[in-house]
Amino acid sequence: MTNWIDHKLDNLLPKPIKPFKDIIWFLFLFLAFDFIWKLFVREGEEESIMLVLGHDLTSLTDGLCLWTAKAIHWLVHDIFGYTDFTREGITLYFNREERLPVDIVWACTGLKQLLMFSFIIAFYFGPVKKKLWYIPLAALILLTINIVRLAIIFVIIKDPFPEWFIHVNEWYNDRAWVNSQAGHHQFYKDWFNVFHRDILTWIYYDGVMFLLWLFWEEKINKPYQRLLKNK
Repeated sequence: MTNWIDHKLDNLLPKPIKPFKDIIWFLFLFLAFDFIWKLFVREGEEESIMLVLGHDLTSLTDGLCLWTAKAIHWLVHDIFGYTDFTREGITLYFNREERLPVDIVWACTGLKQLLMFSFIIAFYFGPVKKKLWYIPLAALILLTINIVRLAIIFVIIKDPFPEWFIHVNEWYNDRAWVNSQAGHHQFYKDWFNVFHRDILTWIYYDGVMFLLWLFWEEKINKPYQRLLKNK
């Protein structure tokens, strides 16, 4: 099927942009999956709830959430050496006076990214037999990097936000700073989300997934396409 798509794109695309056919198809698959995901999957009233076509399927992700929480705790506590890093079920926090407990819910597990990249490679050009081992390998890499990503975030937020963040966050999230316990807690959550939701998430999406695709394209697909042409 992917060979048929490759042939059709060669015929449909104008000559000046044919050299960019591969990246165009990659971006199309990326955006197509994102559209399908947003169409079928959404959070419930609480962000821990996973709704698929309106049905609560959160329980199907419980095992992955717990495994992710355990892996993060092991990395931060045992490997990085932060012995005051605590896990209670899927809740992680530093056992300090000022702390921000964080629940590892389904959206934190990298589930969407795993499914997205599997979808991209499944419908991308290249040999089917090699997809059978590359997709699981890429999933393992994505899982590992997601654990490292979250562990780094926890280390960053182990202490409360720096003073300069108050002015940045007032602009970035359009918040008014109130020197109260509630205001401090809200800005602490925003400090976490800057890394969790924004900076490192985009590195995960645009960096790691792109590099995995690039490896597939350069080291597997292109040699395969040259072999087909020689035949």
